[in-house]
Amino acid sequence: MSLRTVLKINLLCIAMLFLSCSGSEYSQLVKREMAKGVIHDSLLFDMRFGQHKQEFFQQCWQLNQKGVITNGPGNKTVKHVLPQKVEDAASSLTLLFFGDFNEKDIMTGMDLQFYYNAWSIWNKKLQSDQLIPVVMDSLNKWYPGNDFIKVPLKKDSAEIFVKVDGNRRITIKPLDDDRIVKAKIDDLRYVLEKE
Repeated sequence: MSLRTVLKINLLCIAMLFLSCSGSEYSQLVKREMAKGVIHDSLLFDMRFGQHKQEFFQQCWQLNQKGVITNGPGNKTVKHVLPQKVEDAASSLTLLFFGDFNEKDIMTGMDLQFYYNAWSIWNKKLQSDQLIPVVMDSLNKWYPGNDFIKVPLKKDSAEIFVKVDGNRRITIKPLDDDRIVKAKIDDLRYVLEKE
């Protein structure tokens, strides 16, 4: 093996070692936020990470009795029509959500879906690709802190948007539907425990 080949191999190994040590922007963000020890456990409607599944259902029942929420499609989600200004009636949004529970029925996250109520296949202004910035803006207002960053997925060329504040991670998944934007809020304490 020539000296030049050995040097190229060594440089490649050093470069790979450096990249693996420095980690991705996302990995660094997670480490930095988890190191702060700040716990954000509030979700929607005073629901929180760590509550029992039965508490979630009781809160949903009470909110339903008050007319704040209803059953989502197929009774598999909770439906909440987000309040809008009268002049923005055409762009009113619906939020579907449901808790994500571990094997002990403890809430470790929440799945969210957003869509325009006036959505139609021919209205390009109300498609999911136009809704992503609105969803990001809403989530930033509801859960202040860091901004969303783009994170490439390893398996394909798609990217997700991720926001991490303390233990709370919010992801906006790649679009797979012209109508719905899917997001997830999860508690990194539970996520990292699984890994």
